[in-house]
Amino acid sequence: MADPGPFEKNQIVEFPILQLALAAVKARADPLTVRSLGYSGGDEEDVPLVEVRGTASAFRVRVLTDKPEYLDWLDGALLRAGMVEPVGLTAVARRLAEYEDLVLGVDTNLLYASVLGEHLLEEFHRIHARPYKETVNWILVVIPGVVMKELENAANQKKGGHLTHAGRMGYRALQEITALKRTEAFQGMSVLVVGQTNPEQLRLSPDGLTILNADSMIRDQFKAFLRGIEFRKGIFFLTMDKTNASMAAAEGLSALRIQHPHRLRKGDEIPIPKEEAVLLARVVYELAVEFGKVRVAWNEGGAHHLDLEGEWTWKSMEHWEDFQLLCSDMDRGFSKALSRYVGGRFDARRVLAEWEQLREALAE
Repeated sequence: MADPGPFEKNQIVEFPILQLALAAVKARADPLTVRSLGYSGGDEEDVPLVEVRGTASAFRVRVLTDKPEYLDWLDGALLRAGMVEPVGLTAVARRLAEYEDLVLGVDTNLLYASVLGEHLLEEFHRIHARPYKETVNWILVVIPGVVMKELENAANQKKGGHLTHAGRMGYRALQEITALKRTEAFQGMSVLVVGQTNPEQLRLSPDGLTILNADSMIRDQFKAFLRGIEFRKGIFFLTMDKTNASMAAAEGLSALRIQHPHRLRKGDEIPIPKEEAVLLARVVYELAVEFGKVRVAWNEGGAHHLDLEGEWTWKSMEHWEDFQLLCSDMDRGFSKALSRYVGGRFDARRVLAEWEQLREALAE
């Protein structure tokens, strides 16, 4: 019987193995295309999303769709993957880096976009505020309880037993929170949820899904927390919403708005940003989470494909925390490309063993 290799059809794909697999394919074929196949359990579709050209370590992404909603989703996926960056990120980071110790109140939209874990912490590493002063070395991330309520509402959105787009984004934001709690970027970093959420105080939309007064309650819970601590410098409220930033500033908070990237258009080509190292697997992972189910396709003497799902009925929070996808289909061309990593001098199964040990260490 042939060796099945490091993963099979209908099996979980570990993140490092996905990276090896995509790099193996990329070394043999150019370009790769990623298509949306519709969310798991939903209506089937076949919509081209992006084309990936170049090498596995120096690639560029070309936008293939012109659907307005999908362009918004691509913006979100590529932002979380690190392929595009928030506008004015460096200026915001330099403002924060004037202080060694920070208390950051965060709005819901920052967690949806993974701004802290994917962008801001990385930017701090590039900044030295003054020659005689270290950059940021202690951060308390304060998440108001209403933010958690918004994420809970989103994570409960399902259709046909599967998460909708809003549901997947809710879980992806929860993944961002757990990643911040486990980060090794700053030894002094902590994440704290503050404020009780009283259902009687919430003004809900007619369908009960949206908290209409969420912004004001988020600011109120952050201000209530600040009144109970002896800390006066390095306190900021971060949001991607212009109105929320303006209201926070009017109420006396030091508010900083982190702006969304420029809107993508069909035909745009996005290279890896300077001074960044973006993994191809991370781009594919975020596309699978954003769109539900994607097909990575290439041509090497014939059409080949690998289908990956970002959500499935038995997916748990542990799967989210470990950046895992489900392989729902693959053809023989994929197994051929991956064969160089099975049974030879470099065996991908050794990577799996090391990955398991690292995961256990981070969980301690």
